[in-house]
Amino acid sequence: MNRFSWLALGAGVYVAFTLSLFPAATAYRWFAPDSLSLAGIQGTIWSGRAELGSVGALPLHDLQWEVRALPLLIGRLSTQFQARLADGLVSAALAATAGRVRFSELRASTSLPALRGVLPVQGMEGLASVSLSKLQLERGWPTDMAGELRLAQLEVEPLAPTGQPGLIPLGDYEVVFTETGGQGLAASFRDTGGPLEVSGTLVVSVAREYTLDGLVKTRSDAPDALVQGLAIMTSEPDASGRRRLTLTGTL
Repeated sequence: MNRFSWLALGAGVYVAFTLSLFPAATAYRWFAPDSLSLAGIQGTIWSGRAELGSVGALPLHDLQWEVRALPLLIGRLSTQFQARLADGLVSAALAATAGRVRFSELRASTSLPALRGVLPVQGMEGLASVSLSKLQLERGWPTDMAGELRLAQLEVEPLAPTGQPGLIPLGDYEVVFTETGGQGLAASFRDTGGPLEVSGTLVVSVAREYTLDGLVKTRSDAPDALVQGLAIMTSEPDASGRRRLTLTGTL
């Protein structure tokens, strides 16, 4: 091996060693997007943690990450992370390129009130758990998803004044998302217990247009306020007592 080869090898080892010790706090100051906020950062860019943080309006704490070095050579960020939510947990593998973020093995559980900063769940109570094999975002908007969402102990504000304080219980639900090849979101949903018998589908296009089509039937223990609310929102019941609920719009 000639002198130049030795020098190149030495320079490569030095660069690799320096990068392996690159402080996470410095990397955060230099490269973090405006939507990411971290505090109490420890470790390196490759393996580190932060005591507190937020992504947009979603607060996090006890955030930990492991970054793979080789994908960076082709301009792709690949990392495994986990964090605590206000009253839950989230973990996933993430791969990101310019304009696209893809999550895999995404697991999360929390309450609906903890998501009010990022999702339109005002006036709702309950628990949510997610298990997704795939979630793809294009410029921040979901364009593909596969996996399952479960909602438990769901409660909502009444549609019309009832004269009684409190929320109306809706029960438990399961939503199953199927892959669309990047054409948007497609899901089927059903109840898994509660005052309503529910089944239907949901489609959300990449243009942010949505269509929800479902069939709803009250069970014998459904509260009067829920029965009255469904009469306002849905069509007349069919022979089996099921009412059709169709909602369309743009998010």
